[in-house]
Amino acid sequence: MKKIGYVIPAFPVLSETFVGVEMRAMREKGHEIQPFAFEATQGCQPSDTELAQSCQYISATLPKGSWRWLRHAHRCHQFLSEQEGFAYLSLLKQGIILAEMAAKAQCEHLHAHFAWHSAATAIVAAKLLNISVSFVGHGADIYSSPQDLDAKLDHASFGCAVTNDMQSHLQQMTDTPIHYVACGLESEHYPRFNNEWVPLRDFLFIGRLVEKKDLETLISAFRQLPKTAKLDIVGDGPLYDKLHLWISENHLSSQVTLLGSRNANWFRQNAPLYKALVAPFCIAKNGDRDTGPLVLKEAMGLGLPVITTDLAGCKEIVDEETGFKVPMRNPYALASTMQYVYEQPTATLLKLRQLAYERVFSNYNAANHAASLSQLVQSA
Repeated sequence: MKKIGYVIPAFPVLSETFVGVEMRAMREKGHEIQPFAFEATQGCQPSDTELAQSCQYISATLPKGSWRWLRHAHRCHQFLSEQEGFAYLSLLKQGIILAEMAAKAQCEHLHAHFAWHSAATAIVAAKLLNISVSFVGHGADIYSSPQDLDAKLDHASFGCAVTNDMQSHLQQMTDTPIHYVACGLESEHYPRFNNEWVPLRDFLFIGRLVEKKDLETLISAFRQLPKTAKLDIVGDGPLYDKLHLWISENHLSSQVTLLGSRNANWFRQNAPLYKALVAPFCIAKNGDRDTGPLVLKEAMGLGLPVITTDLAGCKEIVDEETGFKVPMRNPYALASTMQYVYEQPTATLLKLRQLAYERVFSNYNAANHAASLSQLVQSA
């Protein structure tokens, strides 16, 4: 089995659980894994600790003897010339640094997450090494701030999309094969379905506090609910201060609690305490959006009912029998659905919960998607 070098902008990232999940699943398929990242971050999912310890960080300094890679520069000349995001020599230098690291680690394939500088550097390094290379798109890198996407698609061995909608979008841009490889769940980390569900709290939101999560609509909808309803918001981000202001202006401070960031273990332990996860995701003004949001899959795998929107990535995960979907940016429709769920006895939500649980582990099992990715890597 090929040894795979994973090229990631930053690792570990608390909110990007899908990266560690995929690497562990690929390791289970028999691949040796070597993470490479451009920067480290504060905060780590406990399950990512081992991978974080093995991660090698890409420096800005050329290694000794790096001149030897220049004799192979012709292999990446066309890509370097076609892309416009980086100066030719700057990207070549970064590719040489990664190539040297990947060569020492004996990597036989490079796989980048996000179609930004991680993908560009991986493509240059792979061409210098004369090995196969792939990358996966996620959201902003495809829809709101793509960088030389055409060139990257044309020079990769294959591309990966996390939703069917994204796969169709990317395949129209290139003759390079684009494959659907969704972000999945590690089923062994989830409990068996529990029929004896007695939630003690009402609604939960989990996510980065950014525009595409549409917290403004969430607050606008929640203020229409009874004064007895409660909402907990888990996450951090640039809209924290504005969110705090919205809560205050709507006189919801006694009903809405900001819990800050929490890791995946917190969610698994506390999900059964809530009546529903609310995820009113939308398309941001710059085009950014969630694609196959992992938090929806995690909630379904934990037996937590989901209220979300008709965003394409959400519609692929939640169907009519397994959750609730409302139009994006519609606080009245969201409030109506939240009110309905709030008033329902838990027994009436049992079938929905059970079908959601079955659907998510049937469609989004990390081991199954890793098997597909493994075959693609092996044949590249």
